[in-house]
Amino acid sequence: MAFAAKGSKGESFLAVVLGGGAAFGLVVITSRAWKTCHVDIGSVPNGLTLLFLGLPLALIVNLVLFTIVFRYAGKAFLFSLIAAAIAIAIADLALFSWQGTPAGAHGTCPGNVPPWWPTWIPT
Repeated sequence: MAFAAKGSKGESFLAVVLGGGAAFGLVVITSRAWKTCHVDIGSVPNGLTLLFLGLPLALIVNLVLFTIVFRYAGKAFLFSLIAAAIAIAIADLALFSWQGTPAGAHGTCPGNVPPWWPTWIPT
């Protein structure tokens, strides 16, 4: 597929769409978890922390990870796209378990894990 050839503008577009969407989803889930568990990060409001620290961090991780996995996963477009999506999902779950449920912050939920979070997904 010429649109998303390795190193093309199409690849960059896919990286921004998939990586940006996943980063935004991660920030939304983290915000919901913090609101549910009444987590207070510090002197800066939680929304500003997520907007100016969480979103750029997640976006950079997702863009770099998408580019690396998509380029080196193989020649098949669909396989590379699925491999990149799975890698981003795993990285975002790791980011959520690291910063989405902060052990050092005080919250009302045990381990700062919200009750709506599935138990089969580790945090």
